[in-house]
Amino acid sequence: MGLFSFLKREARPSLEQLSYNVAYEVFPRYAHNELAALTEKVRSSPDAANAWFYQLACKALKIRPDAAAAAQYRWQPVTQIGNRSCLVLAYPDPVPVDLSGLSFVEVRNSVGTWVLAPYFSAVVKDEASGKVDYFVLGQTSMGGGTVMRSVDADWQNTVLGPGPAPTLDNFLAEVARYLDAPRVTTL
Repeated sequence: MGLFSFLKREARPSLEQLSYNVAYEVFPRYAHNELAALTEKVRSSPDAANAWFYQLACKALKIRPDAAAAAQYRWQPVTQIGNRSCLVLAYPDPVPVDLSGLSFVEVRNSVGTWVLAPYFSAVVKDEASGKVDYFVLGQTSMGGGTVMRSVDADWQNTVLGPGPAPTLDNFLAEVARYLDAPRVTTL
């Protein structure tokens, strides 16, 4: 560290990158390991809980949180999907990404200049069985569509397929559809 190191501007990841980190690193950890504490925090102090995961993502990257950015994260009221409780985090509106029409080389050369950010993520707990599922509705790279993903307790990120238009009602309906769909198991 030099004498004037404090004058250097810290490299800041985009809000989309921070949202991605929240959706795929911070939130799943709490969803699968500390759900009771998370639920209590969101219920007892929703305003303080709004920026909490954003602040955790900033801490992990060793950057200072930005109050205006933190204010864009919003927990939705705790909802029910059948006999399941559901916590949903809405993310800041991401910068649109559309790589359609670009060549492979152009896409490869642009890596790092865009992030496929989330719109919503949700943890869903079946009250009868205790089973926990975690879902993310995020951007796709082609044509402004969306994609549904899940992240399990072993950190496996699974693409579930195309997602709906990015509204809370559409997201919750798609989550309910996945939860109610018959499961296929392989040997």
